[in-house]
Amino acid sequence: MNPRMLGVIALAIMTSGCVVRAVGPRPVVVAEPAVVVAQPAVVAPPPQIVVEPTPVFIAPPVLVAPPRVVLVPGTQVYTVPTASFNVFVYSGHYYSYHQGQWFHAPRHGAAVAVAAVPAQIRAVPPKHYKIPPGQERKMEREERAERCPPGLAKKGQC
Repeated sequence: MNPRMLGVIALAIMTSGCVVRAVGPRPVVVAEPAVVVAQPAVVAPPPQIVVEPTPVFIAPPVLVAPPRVVLVPGTQVYTVPTASFNVFVYSGHYYSYHQGQWFHAPRHGAAVAVAAVPAQIRAVPPKHYKIPPGQERKMEREERAERCPPGLAKKGQC
């Protein structure tokens, strides 16, 4: 067959709707790598977390009933020997020293923190205090040490 005849047959087959299967090497498609340009991401800063310290409230010890008092020798101040905390009575008013803070009560059953106490109260010798001023932390450490297991106490974890 001549080349012209082959062209006419090929044209007739292509326009007739017949499917011709070509045999031969398969074409190789090489895909080029795609280049992706990332847009800069805008990251909002994390929300600021504010932790407010919880206020420390020192509850004053309160006497429920009028206590038995004993005069501190050489003063006009009375002390309450049966109380487990520092309580002094001067001029009919109750004063207590608890956790580094002075408290005042005009009667038993109530107490409020005060900034100043009478000089007669401050003049009471430390031996008449249940817990002398400045010794609260030392006593707290001793109490914790008594409750702390030996292994943790050695590590300072109590």
